[in-house]
Amino acid sequence: MAGVDSPLRDLTHPSYNEALKAHNAVTFKLVRTVSDFTQQLGQIYEQQAEELQLLVSNFKKKNLELRKERPACPSSLFHVWETLLQEVEIDSQALGDIASILGRQISRPLLERSFFRKIQARKVFSHRESYETIVTKTEEKLAKCRQEYKAAYLAYLSTPTTESLSGYFNNHNAYVQQLHATNGMLDAYSKETLPQLLQEIDEIYTDLCSSVSEAILQEAEIVSARATERHRRYENLISQCRAISATSDMAHLARSMPTAQGRGLSAKRPFIAPQPQPPDALDGGDPCEIINDNVPPPLKDQLVIDRLSAVQVQPAHDALKKESADLDAQIRQIQDSLETLLRIQQRSLESALYNKVNEIQEDISMKRFDLRVAQMHLSAINSQKELFLNKLESSDSTRERKMSLVSTGSMKNKWLKAFKSLKTPPPSASPKETEKKNGSASNREVPRSDPDAHVFQEYTYKKITPCDICSQILRGHTRQGLKCRYCKMNVHVDCQDKAPKCQPKSRLLRRQKSTSEIESRVAESTVEEESVEDEPYTRMATINRQLSFKDNSVMKPSLENPIERGSQDASGTRPFGEPLCLLSVTEQENGRDKLPTPPSPSPSKGKNSLKKGTKYKK
Repeated sequence: MAGVDSPLRDLTHPSYNEALKAHNAVTFKLVRTVSDFTQQLGQIYEQQAEELQLLVSNFKKKNLELRKERPACPSSLFHVWETLLQEVEIDSQALGDIASILGRQISRPLLERSFFRKIQARKVFSHRESYETIVTKTEEKLAKCRQEYKAAYLAYLSTPTTESLSGYFNNHNAYVQQLHATNGMLDAYSKETLPQLLQEIDEIYTDLCSSVSEAILQEAEIVSARATERHRRYENLISQCRAISATSDMAHLARSMPTAQGRGLSAKRPFIAPQPQPPDALDGGDPCEIINDNVPPPLKDQLVIDRLSAVQVQPAHDALKKESADLDAQIRQIQDSLETLLRIQQRSLESALYNKVNEIQEDISMKRFDLRVAQMHLSAINSQKELFLNKLESSDSTRERKMSLVSTGSMKNKWLKAFKSLKTPPPSASPKETEKKNGSASNREVPRSDPDAHVFQEYTYKKITPCDICSQILRGHTRQGLKCRYCKMNVHVDCQDKAPKCQPKSRLLRRQKSTSEIESRVAESTVEEESVEDEPYTRMATINRQLSFKDNSVMKPSLENPIERGSQDASGTRPFGEPLCLLSVTEQENGRDKLPTPPSPSPSKGKNSLKKGTKYKK
């Protein structure tokens, strides 16, 4: 029979009946539970589908309003948003389909299909009880026959008569018949009936298990199919989101903009000089009579530096430069604060501290506003500073041109250059020192573009020297710090950015008593500008005095037209401000040329100059 292969074939003991009955009852409760859950899940899906559909309908109306408000240009961002609405609407329809399938095709059919198994299980357990009752009655009858058989046996033992023997045989036959009947019944019940009942219980559970698993399988397949389709749709939406380009959207927006009408914001305002009113605008009268001859001079897009204007170039340029430096420092400070706030905001975003992020955003916006305002002001100040800087550069170049014209036209400078070409360096000077001196002189001759800027160079101090900025000692054996070539300021390398504007010290001239000394002093200043800073001043003064010689009785302003003039009245016929032209005069003494010494206002000065000249010749 089929019951032989059943896993319950060994559970024939009556004590297992209650356990099997409880398991069967729990199985039917599970079927009911699955059916109820599927029914309620379908209702939830249906409710969710209705809510999603209502949500999509409301936002479709808002989307129509957005379409009317936004510009008529392609936008990937709006396209993705509309795609999301479509996907959610499809989800609502899919949820409605799932709800219908769960309620109509799974929940109710599960109960209907398993109800007959419930009846069958109830009958199986009730029939087993009936079978056991029959077996019990048969066993009771067997026990009764056994008692009668035993009583007949005892009666025959007590009174061995024919009647007692006949009763003994009859009771024995009845007992044997009942015994075989009982054994046959027990054999059929234990080998056929009870295994069949257990097989039915097994079949009932198998069918219930199949029904419930099939219901859950159908539910899972429906949801999985919809989820797979939903996954595919949302993967497409993900791809569209990743393909969003804000730059392309802005480009489409810019191309869709209509042509602007009217005057827009120009990047630069042109210079417009005032023009006189046309004759038609004048109030009556003859235009020829009203025209004024006192027309002001035409002006350009530049400053007017005149004695009538109140503009002072250098002070105004210095004030603008200071204001520009202050704005630069303010901009750097604001930028540092802004970077710090941005880092704090990023860390707060990573930590999901959104309230702090919102508070910091207020400060960030204010810092950005202050930064841009400061940059605008700095640009305005720099533009104004360029006006004054152009004036300063033009005045410097004009002054240099005048000096170059004066220097090139001076006969005295020609003689100085000729003498310098003949002059040989002293034997004690090494080539390196000569190169160093020449290099420093050439560097000093280079004009500066900004008169307020320092020209620092590395310098080795022989004495203990403090920094003019921080007042700390310049430490080291060589190249302890930097020294300005013009104002002689001593600073550390780190302190050079803090130095104020360069203020070169003016060279003071000693009081002159005669024209000859003025001429020698002019020659000294010219030679000093071309000499090295470390060369002794007295030595160059001796050379200049030897160059500035003249006869006490004769002055020769030119080689072609000599004019006799005394040393004390050299400025008698020379216009005031015109530089002197000094020429060398040779005297024949014992058959050779000799450079006469220039006259001095006092005997002591004359002796000193003679001594210095003699020393230089040696």
